[in-house]
Amino acid sequence: MKVSYQWLNEYVDTTNSSPADLAERMPRAGVEVDGVESRNKGVTDTVVGFVKARDKHPDADKLSVCIVDVGQGEDLQIVCGAKNVAAGQKSSGRARRREASRRRPY
Repeated sequence: MKVSYQWLNEYVDTTNSSPADLAERMPRAGVEVDGVESRNKGVTDTVVGFVKARDKHPDADKLSVCIVDVGQGEDLQIVCGAKNVAAGQKSSGRARRREASRRRPY
């Protein structure tokens, strides 16, 4: 059976324990561990942001302009084509920035 580290945290104190450390200690308590698998292997430059506002794009019917707080000091203006994004949600995305000279305010 596969279980997540976060789920284990509900039942076992994982403070100051990495998944590998916990997997090493669990057999001492009688729990067999076949392996530890990293779910985010190869994922880089990804952030989770809070969508503060969503407005219609002035030049396109199927696009929105979102103001998103990704915890980097200033809010980002992101043009988005997703229909299910709304203010108040958290959303993930790739952390790439356009140079300021190429940004277009909408």
